[in-house]
Amino acid sequence: MDETIYEAWRPRLLRFCTRMLRHAHDAEEVVQDVFTKLLTHERYRLDEEPGVLLFRLARNRCIDLRRKRAPEAHADLVAIAPDAAPLRDLIEAIDRLPLPQREVLLLTAIDGLGYREVAAILGCSLGTVAARRYSAVQQLQRSIAR
Repeated sequence: MDETIYEAWRPRLLRFCTRMLRHAHDAEEVVQDVFTKLLTHERYRLDEEPGVLLFRLARNRCIDLRRKRAPEAHADLVAIAPDAAPLRDLIEAIDRLPLPQREVLLLTAIDGLGYREVAAILGCSLGTVAARRYSAVQQLQRSIAR
């Protein structure tokens, strides 16, 4: 594996995993697991679009980790200032989205990936990505409006 791939993709994967898991330490472990897996398994090839494979591996590992953990309050999240209530409300609304919608929203809006890349990462169609994104935005608008 080329060191530039690690340097280029690590921050994006870490950001994605942190938002998926809501725990920085777990996110760091997942990202390290992804790159370790790439180094130790010959079946993984970083072709033209390394992001697709990297995000898919990270997503699957995040899902595995979330299944193992019991639902818990994330008391170790960075405290948000009291005057940042709208931001806190948005973060909480994103956390309440169903996982498929949250994944699409994070990958498109936060990580800046296109619908084709997201579809490849999630193993679904472009239409599914668009529908999940639309549903996520609609649900967030309703949540914030309350």
